[in-house]
Amino acid sequence: MAKSNSRRSYRLNKARKAFWFRPGNTFRQTGQNLPSPTEDIAVPSVPATERLSAEEAIDVLHASSSGTTLPYKLRPKAEIKDIPDCTSVDENVIVNMQCLRNIIQQVHQQNCKNSLVSVSVVHRRGLAISICAECRGCHYKSTPMELSNTIKKPRGPGAGVLNEMILLPVMKSKMGMADVSLVLSCLNIKPPSDSLMQKKMNLMSDKATTVNEDEMCNNQHYVSRILTLSGKDNSADVQVNTSFSCRPQGGAEKAKQSFAPLIEHNTSKKFVLAASISSKFCKKKACTHDNCSKTLATDQSISSTERSSLHTNLNSVPKRRVLNIRSVTTDASSQVAKALRDYNTENKTNMKHYHCFIHKLRTLEKKIRNINLNSKLKAGQNKTIFLKSLASGIRTRARMELTNLKSIRSNDAEFIERSTKALENIVPCFGDSHVACSKQSTVCQHHFVHYGKYSVKHLPYEQHLTLSKDDQTTLKDAIMNTFNTETLRSVKEFYSTNQCESMHSTIFNYAPKFTCWTRNFSGLCHSATHSRTLGRGRATLILARAVGINVKKNSQMYMNLNRIDQKIQYHSRRKKSQAYKQSRYFLRKRVSNRPLLQESLYSCEPSTSSQDHSYGITY
Repeated sequence: MAKSNSRRSYRLNKARKAFWFRPGNTFRQTGQNLPSPTEDIAVPSVPATERLSAEEAIDVLHASSSGTTLPYKLRPKAEIKDIPDCTSVDENVIVNMQCLRNIIQQVHQQNCKNSLVSVSVVHRRGLAISICAECRGCHYKSTPMELSNTIKKPRGPGAGVLNEMILLPVMKSKMGMADVSLVLSCLNIKPPSDSLMQKKMNLMSDKATTVNEDEMCNNQHYVSRILTLSGKDNSADVQVNTSFSCRPQGGAEKAKQSFAPLIEHNTSKKFVLAASISSKFCKKKACTHDNCSKTLATDQSISSTERSSLHTNLNSVPKRRVLNIRSVTTDASSQVAKALRDYNTENKTNMKHYHCFIHKLRTLEKKIRNINLNSKLKAGQNKTIFLKSLASGIRTRARMELTNLKSIRSNDAEFIERSTKALENIVPCFGDSHVACSKQSTVCQHHFVHYGKYSVKHLPYEQHLTLSKDDQTTLKDAIMNTFNTETLRSVKEFYSTNQCESMHSTIFNYAPKFTCWTRNFSGLCHSATHSRTLGRGRATLILARAVGINVKKNSQMYMNLNRIDQKIQYHSRRKKSQAYKQSRYFLRKRVSNRPLLQESLYSCEPSTSSQDHSYGITY
């Protein structure tokens, strides 16, 4: 009887599953009629005819920290790759005028016995030229012929498409307009005039700003959708950091421009939701600065943009009524902390403020390296190398202890209590005192010493510490002062500003600091942000079509830009692999351990170049 019931249930389940995957079925896709296994499982509200893409499914799992999202909700749809037709390729080529004349003369010889063809340029508009062919033998003269495509303009004749294409690399790389002129000159091509390129560059920069603002709005919609599918409220965790065109210096401010992106934490892509750009430059002689590139007064401090940029970014997100902000992660700047408190007070919000976990670990490592040890080291040990290795070991141990405790303890009070005990136990554990390790540490493996799994390779010179009590107390104080109770509360989510710093690197790759972009700094920042969101190739295609360039799928431009994105994605996946991370770790370790090698020419001692070149000057 039981065997027949099991067969009957198997047949019913098989028929039900076959019905689930039929076109138009809403039972399997929405899951609203299915009973939930537990009450805590989140049921996303997905339309009946809509299935998630593979990227959306990954982001939903990334945003769902509890891991309770039903798996059948995330069954991704198959992605169909768009393969262009390469039978007839549309491309531009460089043709020599003399070779072009020879081709026309050979064709014209079929109708003219005394063919003497000459080719001349009739109109020249930058790179777009019109030519005219004339035969002195039969007195034939052709009408002017365009050698490149044109773009329709609201009024007047069409503009040459090559003049727009040549400026795309300026917006999407570190090339400048002077570099474009140099490249064209080396190719024996007359470059467009500086005034024409500057005019085209200004228009393209404004278009890049508009395109990226629309894309940042799309990013907010995407993050809102992912948060809804993961069963969370419509509030995102963000990070913000400000970079300057020149590093702030004591006594003077050399920087005139700044950039501050607002990047979310909730998806794996880390999209830019908003960006604030400040500049003190304006090239117009008589300008009221109401709608120009100058957004900061001349007498205003550039350091104050850290506060104003934060308020601008926090105001721009709720203004679109798509997404709210739950928390903000910054570095340990007191100016930013006060700015966020003032914003919460003025707008009656309750945004949480977290500090960057990576910045705190760097601060801890700097403190350990600057400690002056009183203990006498063993023979052959260098104090500078000793402190460098010790600081790296303590930083790694603190990171592992805190991350392990966060995954184990969900209660904040218990996490802070256990973290404090684990951090206090680091120095005794490094000194071969493992009495409290079994209760206070989640990393120490001294209990595996009998199995041969305990190692001290992470310690200086692969030996336990033999420091005096005063030095041990100094090390403990440095650790506990860096990660006190208040700091542990501010880093408990382990958010960082690494994505903002990476974004800054991309920005100043597009707009290098050694070049002053007085008019188009904002456009280059938006162009870099757009490329960071979609990839350089796809972002270039979107910008090209926005300015009116008709990019066909069988063109060399389309295929090469797609190939660039594929190469970038390949290297991105390769750098995330375990093999690459291991090879990078061992290469860095080999470089950092050079001073430890016998008879090494490298030294960790401080440089004496300042003394060698002092020239007897005393300050």
